[in-house]
Amino acid sequence: MSRNTAVLKTPYRNALAALDAFCSIRKAEGAAPATIDLYRSVLVPFIRDNPSFFDSPRECVLPFISEPDNAWSRFTRIKTLKVFCRFLIEEDIISEDPVRNVKNPMPEKRSDVPTIEDVKRFLSGLNPKSFTDRRMRVMFLIAIDTGLRRGELCGLRVEDFDHEAMTLTVRPETSKARRSRIVPVSPQVGREINRFIAMIPGEWKCLWMFPTEAGERLTASNFGLQIRRAAKRTGVPMKIHGLRHLCATQFLRKTGNLVLTAQLLGHSSISTTARFYEHLDLEDLRQAHGEAAVVSGVLGKRKKRKAGRE
Repeated sequence: MSRNTAVLKTPYRNALAALDAFCSIRKAEGAAPATIDLYRSVLVPFIRDNPSFFDSPRECVLPFISEPDNAWSRFTRIKTLKVFCRFLIEEDIISEDPVRNVKNPMPEKRSDVPTIEDVKRFLSGLNPKSFTDRRMRVMFLIAIDTGLRRGELCGLRVEDFDHEAMTLTVRPETSKARRSRIVPVSPQVGREINRFIAMIPGEWKCLWMFPTEAGERLTASNFGLQIRRAAKRTGVPMKIHGLRHLCATQFLRKTGNLVLTAQLLGHSSISTTARFYEHLDLEDLRQAHGEAAVVSGVLGKRKKRKAGRE
């Protein structure tokens, strides 16, 4: 018997079966597909590399959660294992929480917003003959145009695009806020979407707007992996969440409307959207200050001096 499939004294055959049950329950509770993908991406390697986890849970967990140098990687591992271990305790698979007394403060927000020039260089480095790269190009354009999250992009179906209204419908099962929303798309992006959909082989009978090369649903984790590979190939660091921040910052800069920005991004609270103000700079402040011109209401607008007058 494989060391990774040790039989448990529980209703489940082995650790992977317990993980399957955990994911099924979380999905039934409304967890987004991207969240389920995240659970598996963290827990499958952990279970594989720690066959003695159920005999010595804390001894296995502590090295695993402290291993990454990246603060966000540590945060993700701790958060995922806390949820999974709570399930294992409720199912009487383990008796104590191996992540007890481990604090997990959220790391500081990363300032990874790319510039427009960064995005142009990244897109110009993609291979137009590659299905994967063509798909990535259109998904990037949508992300910049609408601020959609990675999981929301992967969850789009062909029928979610309204050709006449030029809108995309984000389904509640793919949204972090668990609410549906409709976002407008620019005509240029609409044409890119139409062209990509037209190149999908009809025999796939595919529901997904951005399927894999086999006509199946592209997972958020696989999409992230493809982005990292493309970033390494092009020499331009890039993340979908950075494009979301770029969209939000530019939209907020142009409109100055926090409520509309929150609606575009699908935020359940304006306080979340307000964090994007940190990406605005002194020039934005100076321009807004000039347009507001509050003091002109008191002093009146200053008349321009005519040329030639002393």
